[in-house]
Amino acid sequence: MKIILDCFGGDNCPDSAIDGALLALEEDKSLEVTLCGDEKIIGDYLAKKTFDKSRLNILHAPDVITNDDVPTLAIRRKKDASMVVGLKTLAEGDYDGFVSSGNTGALLVGASVIVKRIDGVQRCSLSPILPTVIDGKGTILVDGGANVDCTPTMLKEFAIMGSAFMQSVHGIENPKVGLLNNGAEEEKGNELTKTAHALLKETSINFVGNIEARDMFTGDVDVIVADGFAGNVGMKAAEGMGKAIFALLKKYIMEGGIRAKIGYLLLKPSLKKLKGIMSSDSVGGGVFLGAKKIVVKAHGASNAVAFKNAIFRASEMAQVGLTEKIQKALANNVQENV
Repeated sequence: MKIILDCFGGDNCPDSAIDGALLALEEDKSLEVTLCGDEKIIGDYLAKKTFDKSRLNILHAPDVITNDDVPTLAIRRKKDASMVVGLKTLAEGDYDGFVSSGNTGALLVGASVIVKRIDGVQRCSLSPILPTVIDGKGTILVDGGANVDCTPTMLKEFAIMGSAFMQSVHGIENPKVGLLNNGAEEEKGNELTKTAHALLKETSINFVGNIEARDMFTGDVDVIVADGFAGNVGMKAAEGMGKAIFALLKKYIMEGGIRAKIGYLLLKPSLKKLKGIMSSDSVGGGVFLGAKKIVVKAHGASNAVAFKNAIFRASEMAQVGLTEKIQKALANNVQENV
């Protein structure tokens, strides 16, 4: 698999991006990674490292899209930016995937207009994997924040794409699909969710109805469908709650005296494992479902391990032919509704 890595634009770039690529190459001998960005900065950093030069390349791009840039303008005007150069190379060349921790909006625009969308897809959807408490297999959230204003037909497409993802990447034969709503009852919700609910019932996917935000991490469904506004609010609320719980736990341990500290030492391995599962580092990033090639958005504050895992996710999705399977699933549902 040949993956392009945008080495600039994130909080810890380029050091963590390059280190992540080196870790990925060390663990997977079948990988070839192209580092995209200022070749002098990348070259100077690599000069201090030991690695397999036959599987690591540099694609020169002297400019950078920052989080302060307006996405559409940045993609159009910053032709030499690492994100733009990398996406163009992906679209035009013999490459399997692209990873970036840069500006999310710009990456969405770039995936849509440079790599382009699969035929019939209205919008690409940023789709992260959420950890689950039942069996740890994870649930995909479609959409996690890319499209804050959606139509019912877009939510239908999100559901079909998410189902195809869980089938092909996670090997779940008949994924359960739930619609994020303010109640489990069919009549709950606004006009968007009510209409989307009716459309989802007509598809061939395994739609099981509405789910509430409190059920996002239970594992009761394999795919959570939402507009980007609700999906992002739900995800970040849960992220904040997780941080608050760990902060309170630390506070009470410190205040609890010797017994609390002994209890903490006994529980430390389990707590460390829990923190690892909840961390975005282990997931690597969310994929833009609907693009013609694999485009993965890593967290802006990704460290080397997160970049490594994002590269692995991109490679895995390309290996199973995710884009082709999404295209087939969309076509099948169109035919069934004719």
